[in-house]
Amino acid sequence: MMKRWLFVFALLPLLARPLTAAGPAGPVAHSETDAVPNFRLLDYTGGSHELYRQKEHRVVVLFVAGNGCPIVRHSVPELKRLREQFGPRGVVFALLDVNAHDARAEVAAEAREFAINFPILLDPAQGVARALAITRTAEAIAIDTATWRILYRGALDDRLAYGQQKPAASRRFLAEALAAFLEGRPVTPPRTEFKGCAVAFADALAKSSPPVDYARDIAPLIASRCLTCHSRGNVAPFAFGNYEKLRGYSATIREVLLEDRMPPWHADPLHSAFSNDRSLTPEQKRMLLAWIEQGASRGEGVDPLPAAQPAAAPAWPLGPPDAIVSMPEAAQIPATGLVPYQVYTVKSSLPEAAWVRGAVIRAGNAKVVHHCLVFINYPETLKHLEPKQEQGTAGFFAGFVPGTEPVFFPPGTAKFLPKGAEFIFQMHYTTTGKEESDRTEMGLYLAPGKPAAELITGAATTQEFEIPPGVRAQPVRAEFQFERDAWLYEFSPHMHLRGASFTYTANYSDGRSEVLLNVPNYDFNWQTLYRLKTPQRMPAGTRLICTGTFDNSASNPANPDPKATVRFGEQTADEMFIGYFNYAAAAPDPGPKPASR
Repeated sequence: MMKRWLFVFALLPLLARPLTAAGPAGPVAHSETDAVPNFRLLDYTGGSHELYRQKEHRVVVLFVAGNGCPIVRHSVPELKRLREQFGPRGVVFALLDVNAHDARAEVAAEAREFAINFPILLDPAQGVARALAITRTAEAIAIDTATWRILYRGALDDRLAYGQQKPAASRRFLAEALAAFLEGRPVTPPRTEFKGCAVAFADALAKSSPPVDYARDIAPLIASRCLTCHSRGNVAPFAFGNYEKLRGYSATIREVLLEDRMPPWHADPLHSAFSNDRSLTPEQKRMLLAWIEQGASRGEGVDPLPAAQPAAAPAWPLGPPDAIVSMPEAAQIPATGLVPYQVYTVKSSLPEAAWVRGAVIRAGNAKVVHHCLVFINYPETLKHLEPKQEQGTAGFFAGFVPGTEPVFFPPGTAKFLPKGAEFIFQMHYTTTGKEESDRTEMGLYLAPGKPAAELITGAATTQEFEIPPGVRAQPVRAEFQFERDAWLYEFSPHMHLRGASFTYTANYSDGRSEVLLNVPNYDFNWQTLYRLKTPQRMPAGTRLICTGTFDNSASNPANPDPKATVRFGEQTADEMFIGYFNYAAAAPDPGPKPASR
């Protein structure tokens, strides 16, 4: 092993560039007088880490890493010593892998081989690397969480150099800087020279490469990934109507890309493929960041964005429904206070049993509708066929929550609607400061006949949890077992404001285990339906395990009260843990076949 290390170190002087030369692909300069921008990255295990959620610590130390860098590997023991020394004093450590080509499996393998037990954050789009003007690995960056400014950056110590290493360090620069800062003394020196492996930046971000072209590169990307929401009359708060508008929002675009807030897609890309994936690839993020860095220039040619604008979303995005079911009367919502759940019963007006291929709930007043669940009450003669619902904790017929996207049920599936059924509207309202009213309705899209499979909304849920005050990652677990062979189509995790993460794992009867969906950064404002690109077979006996965490700490910006003990409840300030999923039995027989239309 030592011979291999010496050989690698001997090569480093030939490969290394001078410290001050970033090269043609180097990042823009970062001033230590500026606050480090917030960012969110996944680690190689699929965990989510956001810089500005580290307020409970006094200092965040990022150590720049890259797979295969000998200096990084040799620095791990010293990092562990520093963690033991300064961790109890409020310093938290993480590695930041800035190599775009480092795959998660490779990072995991190296972490195991070299016993690296720090979080290793992955920056495949290299947005954080550029925001921090990183040019090499093995640089320590210490950030004061009170101001988010850099208090020290440079070498860990003076032990390692290219092709050589001292038996022991004579100066421990990072340790000296941390001690000085924690004791209220000036950090001297605040910056030191360091040795590390040069970071290769993607060509799209190179200063010497041709500028990213707005008409050729940026406008088509915005049109395909952003205009569905960011256009006049659609749901986003501002529209990208033309180049001038887009350029005006370029600083905001950079911010939400670094924080991974937009596009609103929260599934870990390592697990499963989803047909409604809204995310950007690392390459697309790099291109957008490069365009902004290069000045968000207009370039030549006609502006493609005005012609690419979609029409305003119609009242019924899937087209006119075959039938509309409305609440019997308008609900009256007071100006303030907590509003208990409102329940309205509406009898089906369809003359015969039917199969429903889509059920879309349209809020009458979106400002006050927190959520709406519609249950189906079967006639007594068919009660044995009624799906398990339990007021929404076990399933439902149709639902509306923030971020709902109107879609038809998966191809080849439908939900059964017996003749004489009743619809139960369960309405959860929030107040706006003035009296409001609402009359929500549901549009039904009918199938011409019996489908290949009956779609059922099931749930893995638990009400048996208690979240202590201030806890950062309170675990919770629920499960559902498939009694018959089934096809699994979609997932919809549900938590409230303290929800932090949510994972669906299939435990098969043959002993295999497979993560189907990991949501490392659950966001209550986006209750996404994750539709598998290919339905997943669930053999009889398979257990669907849902695990998650709640963040009841002050670091959670959505937390209504970090001092409260939180339990299951219906209101937003309470919590829920429900792993909804849509599935169909492999050989369904839900009831009588309705007459063809």
